[in-house]
Amino acid sequence: MASPPSLSSLCASFRRHIEKEDGAAIIQLLQPSRLPMQELHNASLVQDICTRHGGEVYGEVLSLYLLCMGAKASGTIVRELELACTCLKTWVQRYIEFEGSGLWMTPLMIHLSGMARRAAAQLDQMKKSEANSDAFLKKLVEIHREMFQKLNKEKTKRAGHVWVCCELLRAYFSLDQISQCSFLLNAVCQSLNKDGFNPTNLPKAIAVTFFFYWGKHCVFNHDLREADEKLSWAFNNCPAKSRSNRRMILRYLVPCKLRIGVLPTQELLQQYDLGMFVDIVRAIREGNLKLFIEKMEEQAPDFIKMGTYLPMMKLKFMVLRNLCRGVHREIRRRLDDRTAHKLDLAPFEHIFEWQDGCDADETANLLSTLIYQGAMKGYLSHEHRKLVFAKDTPFPPPSSGGRRRSTVEWPHMLRLTNYSLRTDAAARCGCHRHAVPAATAAVAAAPADAAAGVQQGNLSIHVCAPKK
Repeated sequence: MASPPSLSSLCASFRRHIEKEDGAAIIQLLQPSRLPMQELHNASLVQDICTRHGGEVYGEVLSLYLLCMGAKASGTIVRELELACTCLKTWVQRYIEFEGSGLWMTPLMIHLSGMARRAAAQLDQMKKSEANSDAFLKKLVEIHREMFQKLNKEKTKRAGHVWVCCELLRAYFSLDQISQCSFLLNAVCQSLNKDGFNPTNLPKAIAVTFFFYWGKHCVFNHDLREADEKLSWAFNNCPAKSRSNRRMILRYLVPCKLRIGVLPTQELLQQYDLGMFVDIVRAIREGNLKLFIEKMEEQAPDFIKMGTYLPMMKLKFMVLRNLCRGVHREIRRRLDDRTAHKLDLAPFEHIFEWQDGCDADETANLLSTLIYQGAMKGYLSHEHRKLVFAKDTPFPPPSSGGRRRSTVEWPHMLRLTNYSLRTDAAARCGCHRHAVPAATAAVAAAPADAAAGVQQGNLSIHVCAPKK
């Protein structure tokens, strides 16, 4: 491994990259392994050499950066944070003064922001037991707010403006100050709309980060349609090699997709280590309410921490919809009447009691809610104890009902409308390798429809043990 260059050589290289406006080369040059750490102990010497060899305009930024890295190496984290913040503010000021868009300056701005954020997080972690454990992050927020106001006035500096917005959104989520995000997003959208600027034209590193936090904010506001659009764009444009970032996006995108009836494949969940969704997706697909409730209770702490618990709990009605759909299909199959639409309530009451401990009144309440929400089309006849389904599309797709379908590219996904209840062919196999949906088993144990002349004994079927 080659030894690091001398301080004067480093400064000369820095100046050349500045003159070439090569932001990526500057980041590579300032990697810790390439810095002459043994020469960074004398602050006045570092400042003098950086000014002489690095240039008067940008030499100050280089000296602050090197002193910050020296403080980090010596373990003085408070000093490291102070120098990182000063370096960031100085670089942003140079960015504002630069004529033109200054896109080449944004990589170092992103790098310096990350340095300051990590130093603040480390200091706050050390004081976690104290009352004001987020003091350093809050100070960093004030610095970013000041930069945000300055950049908001610069029409040609939208990339830097949006990145500072991303840093503030990240901090507000960390501080549980979600209400502050709306102000930021409104300010950015107004500025972009005035200039006719499309955020998708920003550098990918900035645009993907911005759309992720924008989509995450939409999830917290329960605007799942908007969240799906923003998060899908972020996922589709995030580099495939950035596995951790893609996983972070999916943790919020999957709940949005589930709410509009799009189920992720097992391969996708396994690829990104999203085991928390595996059994929940299986429960939705099979209409297995017991499994859904069990896994939601098990994963509740993680979903609460992410802020997606409420959207995930609302999936219960999708599970109920699929459960009713399975019962509906199975009863019509056993009646040998594919056109029957007036079905007895008894099988539905039986399965709701088995799956969720509901009595007859609670079952009627849930069925009425499903009809009201548009998950089923039909009505309840209490006088005749019948559930009357619409002859045409009794179970509309989850993505319909006034909500437009997602048109964003979404690989490895299956539409819930392709869901089909597995027949009892698996039950006749005589083995334990297949799982039969709960609806089929419940109808088998449900009381017979006497009016249709179906005997209870004819409804018994063999059910394989569910696959674990």
